[in-house]
Amino acid sequence: MKTLYPAIGVLPAINTPFTEDDKIDFDGLQKHLDNAVNAGVAGLLIPVVASEVLRLTAQERHDISVCAQEVVNGRVPIFGAATAPTLEDCLAFVRELTAVGAGVMVKIPYECPEQYRSYVKAIAAQDPACLMIQDYDLLGPGVPVELLAELYDEIDCYNCLKVETQLPGGKFTKILTATEGRLHVSGGWCITQYIEALDRGVHGMVPTGMNEIFCKLDKLYRSGHRDKANRLFTSVQPVIAFANQQDILSLHFYKRLLWKQGFYKTPNIRTPGLDFDKYYVRIADEQIERALSLIEDVKAGKYD
Repeated sequence: MKTLYPAIGVLPAINTPFTEDDKIDFDGLQKHLDNAVNAGVAGLLIPVVASEVLRLTAQERHDISVCAQEVVNGRVPIFGAATAPTLEDCLAFVRELTAVGAGVMVKIPYECPEQYRSYVKAIAAQDPACLMIQDYDLLGPGVPVELLAELYDEIDCYNCLKVETQLPGGKFTKILTATEGRLHVSGGWCITQYIEALDRGVHGMVPTGMNEIFCKLDKLYRSGHRDKANRLFTSVQPVIAFANQQDILSLHFYKRLLWKQGFYKTPNIRTPGLDFDKYYVRIADEQIERALSLIEDVKAGKYD
């Protein structure tokens, strides 16, 4: 019988830092990875959507994966995205991530149970160390719980599920019940529901940035101090409410935070679609000040 994948806690998605001439800032990436591990994360997701993976070349994806493995050096597990427009391209990314020692996270288009099962089996045939299925459907219920549970029993390498669906709380409970808590379930685009997710028994959460805050919150909750965890969560909610309005805004905000923390050389992003104007900047900087103050409070033990 399969057992729970041992990565309980915070599994942040790591932003890709860029230099002024739009190259990968590997020095900044190393600093952020070290910060995350030292803060107490249980795992890392890189490169993924928050890393602007679709705006990276194949070589950049490879170089980032290699860099992450070298810096982390086995201290925590790493998952990289293998999502691609075609199954052939997806399998190529699966093989590459597996070759560098990373686990694989894949968002699979759902048409019907037979098509979905076939896709998962094709990935499993590449023998990845661990497969994390990304159940992504922000406007709907996502992949049927029954199918996800059946696949967990059928596919040895499928040990993790990242739920990013509309109102994911109920799905957390249903999939955890269906797999008797053995499938590792994490929440992605639902950081505003952090305490609720933990109440429902979720094993991991996937924020971006503010590693010290989320690791402290998670540790407090899992050590039996829900009231203290909720107090810290309440303090950080204004930051989350601004940053998580939309994915491109989130990219701008967290890269700006990491830049102001001195990890990244620039706050630059590659993804188009948002004029991050002076009004966004003003509110972002106000919330960054709040975040930085909270990080110092956490370090000083004010939420112990």
